Amino acid sequence: MEYLQKCFYRSTGWNEHNIFSHVCESSDSILQFSIPSGIKVDVSSKSSDYLASSFTLSNYHSINGSIAYLFSSKPLVGTMGTKDVSLQDAIAGFRIVDPMSTAYNVTSTAYSTSPSDARDSNVTPDWKNSLVYGRMYFPGSALEAMIIKRISKTTQLLLKCISNPNLEKNGTMIVYLQKNTPTFLREFIYSTNESLFGFRCLYNFGMNEGTSAIDHTQYTKKFDNSVMSLGTEIWYAARTMLPGLSTAFRYSTRSTSTGKPLTMTLACNPILGHISSTYTVKTSVSSSFCSKYDFNIFSYASNLSLGFELYNYSQPLKSSEHNEDDVSHVSIPEEPSKDRIINVIQDSDNYFRINPNLLPSANADATRAFQNLVNESNFSSVVKCSTSLSDRLLKVLWEGRVKDFLVSAGVKVGINPSTGNPELNRFGISFSYAA
Repeated sequence: MEYLQKCFYRSTGWNEHNIFSHVCESSDSILQFSIPSGIKVDVSSKSSDYLASSFTLSNYHSINGSIAYLFSSKPLVGTMGTKDVSLQDAIAGFRIVDPMSTAYNVTSTAYSTSPSDARDSNVTPDWKNSLVYGRMYFPGSALEAMIIKRISKTTQLLLKCISNPNLEKNGTMIVYLQKNTPTFLREFIYSTNESLFGFRCLYNFGMNEGTSAIDHTQYTKKFDNSVMSLGTEIWYAARTMLPGLSTAFRYSTRSTSTGKPLTMTLACNPILGHISSTYTVKTSVSSSFCSKYDFNIFSYASNLSLGFELYNYSQPLKSSEHNEDDVSHVSIPEEPSKDRIINVIQDSDNYFRINPNLLPSANADATRAFQNLVNESNFSSVVKCSTSLSDRLLKVLWEGRVKDFLVSAGVKVGINPSTGNPELNRFGISFSYAA
């Protein structure tokens, strides 16, 4: 269902990655990934372009499950089942920050398309659309629902509801009014829980309108396509009269010599005194690395977290004779019959110069070549691993395709504070099938 929601955003031209809550999306997908609990089976089916259903069954502590239905007024064309969906599209991982993108490549969301690609795509957004989603859990009487209503090209109303007898007043409701443009995002939020009012905003600076043309005399800097984002969120609970405040800064760029992207973030909560910084880089076509440092200015407590994700190819690439980490051998997929490469030379003025004779077009560069390699890679599985020095935890997750199923299997190992011996905190496996 989460995948179909992403497809709805894609088909209607909504950039879900340009939201304040997704500032640390890349680092969270590598460090904060969840481990399945017990055995879980998820079967989904799209009966039409407008309607889909899902059935989930798990045995964590007891036999439980859920039934969900989704309806979209916009045909969810281009969606694929677990047999054919790209692994980069189905699994949360490193994401390129591209606020200018309002339409995405349906076959992969690992890298957003440029504005020119969005204009040339076959996606014809119809802005006044809606999505309705509901899920019922059993045993019990817990319900959850979500409604997405596009008001205009850049404005959307999002409504989330939960009905549970174990919650105060038997449930809660959250309303989001979002305005999303390439240069800024603003959100007004209200929650019935504690009568909570919230405001979020995110502003983007330094966006490039595509890649500049390269000629014989042009020199390119070491890093380009840089985007700086600055945002904040303010909360106020009217019932308890408690405020909340946090701010975040994100810098995303790509190397013009290798095309590899990196993202750095800095988040601060001045009320709690918490500061967090992350550094995430895609070290190769099939691997990413992330580090995170947390510090509290009141208690002086600190923590260092490290993690990586490593993809495995289901079959060799057409250009497998080249080393993907070798900057001087980046394959250009536009002419697969020829071994066209990008030759990068560092000049004395500390700038990189790309030989234009080796480029298939004026608008192609190392960034586009690296991006195409990732989009066209046929991955079969991914291994994620993260650890934290303070928590003394090790999490390992394997996700991949087995026959027509997407399988996730993970384990969490910690150190017993009393005995100092390692112990198994969680282990689980999840099977997902969608047709």
